[in-house]
Amino acid sequence: MTLDNVKAKNFYQDDGDKTLLNWCLYEYANILYTKIKESHDLANYRKNRCGNEIETFCVYFSKNTHRQTQRLLDAALSAWNEHVSICSNCPNQCLKRSYDLTDMFDNLETVGWPQRHNQQE
Repeated sequence: MTLDNVKAKNFYQDDGDKTLLNWCLYEYANILYTKIKESHDLANYRKNRCGNEIETFCVYFSKNTHRQTQRLLDAALSAWNEHVSICSNCPNQCLKRSYDLTDMFDNLETVGWPQRHNQQE
């Protein structure tokens, strides 16, 4: 595995920042970068982002503490589960009809989010 896809200079400003923790985070960011580049499931993600954008994401994600990273992952999973639960009762069936065109984006400015709009009625 070749490292240095994510530049080491992202992890220190001066010699005082050249700590083992920052080295560990640097290595983690590079492994994450490699996993993103190798993942078949992330092909569209890579297609829409240049290497610098992926590098920036890896630096950001690796610099969160383990606890913070876990909290972000937990929040993402919780949000996804909540959303899918809500979607199961929605008449639009967006996940089943995912490529159908919708005017909901155009309506956001005039009526707001559908949940908010329905509560006001």
